[in-house]
Amino acid sequence: MQRRDVLGSMGLAGLAAGIAPDAKAAPGASLALEFAYDAVVTLGAGTPVGKTPYGVRNRIPITGGSFEGPRIRGTVLAGGMDWQLERPDGMLDVHADYMMQAEDGTLIHVINKGLISRDPQRPYVRTTPWFEVSEGPHAWLNQSVFTGTIGAPPAGRGAAVRITVHRIL
Repeated sequence: MQRRDVLGSMGLAGLAAGIAPDAKAAPGASLALEFAYDAVVTLGAGTPVGKTPYGVRNRIPITGGSFEGPRIRGTVLAGGMDWQLERPDGMLDVHADYMMQAEDGTLIHVINKGLISRDPQRPYVRTTPWFEVSEGPHAWLNQSVFTGTIGAPPAGRGAAVRITVHRIL
């Protein structure tokens, strides 16, 4: 089977047509990042769902928060949820689904998936936030891939996490 046939079966034939046959990513090339925003997301009490075939599932309500960066700022709206899965290999899958609202009133849907090591000998915390926003001044969120980290919130914020998000250039 030809490369074009494989890509066509995956719905990527149009993309492949615009890529030169000899185009290659530079081996060992690093990705350039641009700071997008910092968010402090407040959390409610978790509810254990229980042991599943995939691990131990927990549900953590997202109760609010705020975010700010060079191009955007606003609030994290209450009502979202973080579905966490404690895997048997010591990793924690996070899958947060929530809404943010920019200062100008624009609603932004966020799905932030990530992986956190629970082993202090192997620290690892990375997420891949995905955004859905209407056309307008914040449409740039729809047009890039992002990566993030999760850390402790500023002192005095209670049950919360700090999420730092970068756009991959």
